[in-house]
Amino acid sequence: MENTLKYGNVEIEVLSTGAELSSYKVNGNEFIWERNPEFWPNSSPVLFPFVGILKDGKYIFKNKEYSMTTRHGIARYEDFDLVEKGENFLKFKFSSDEETLKKYPFEFDFFMTYTIIDNSLEIKYEVINKNNEDMYFSLGAHPAFALEINENIKLEDYFLEFEKEETAQIYQLRTDALILNEKKDYLKNEKIIKLNKNIFDNDAIIFKDLNSTKVALKCNKNERKLTMDYGKFPFIAFWSKPAAPFVCIEPWFGISDFANCSGKLEEKTGILKLDKNKSFTAKLLLTGSL
Repeated sequence: MENTLKYGNVEIEVLSTGAELSSYKVNGNEFIWERNPEFWPNSSPVLFPFVGILKDGKYIFKNKEYSMTTRHGIARYEDFDLVEKGENFLKFKFSSDEETLKKYPFEFDFFMTYTIIDNSLEIKYEVINKNNEDMYFSLGAHPAFALEINENIKLEDYFLEFEKEETAQIYQLRTDALILNEKKDYLKNEKIIKLNKNIFDNDAIIFKDLNSTKVALKCNKNERKLTMDYGKFPFIAFWSKPAAPFVCIEPWFGISDFANCSGKLEEKTGILKLDKNKSFTAKLLLTGSL
């Protein structure tokens, strides 16, 4: 089964490594970043079982220390199996094994399903706890959306627009990307964040519990628009490389460790707890229009 799909006006491609979305085209127009390593060699990593980084690359569970030094967990580096392909969907699976259990002491099945609905793409995440105890994890998305930049369109012509006006603070990050307790005022009865080459100088812009559940990436110079409905994800972050022609819109269940955290998994800020033999599901909806 190929990891490509065309249905109606939409074409998608998903890599086996990390079940990473590498293409989402509407009427032949690409909305996903091209993975140019000059800026960033990824397109849409899945973040599991952690979002961001762990303090000192370690955590403690049941008085045992585990090491995980990779950013955003391990699933993004693992091969997923394409377990089902339908007329309008691709379903991938990644399961725990001897190697994952050394870093993360839980048995799980993790499914990702990409479904084309009209011109939209639904991304569904499903985590199944196969343990006889509670399972602790985080989950996040990290899609990068291409920005057309040329002599007529500059980075500064792009902006992010929430569906509702927001008054919100953002998290402060240390230089090592750990989170600080102090927050910073960012939006005041506003719905627009204008992009520029310095906007991410202090790393990602991270919000929690906004009123909006949708955000759109728009341009002042054309009608092209990418909308993300991130539903019940409590955190939403934005990030890019300096002056790069893409921007990431990142909904998260979970967040990097705080600088003053205990290191205990059960006490980790934003961590999800899943009862034994239960499943957790989350969905995103991407809609590209021209």
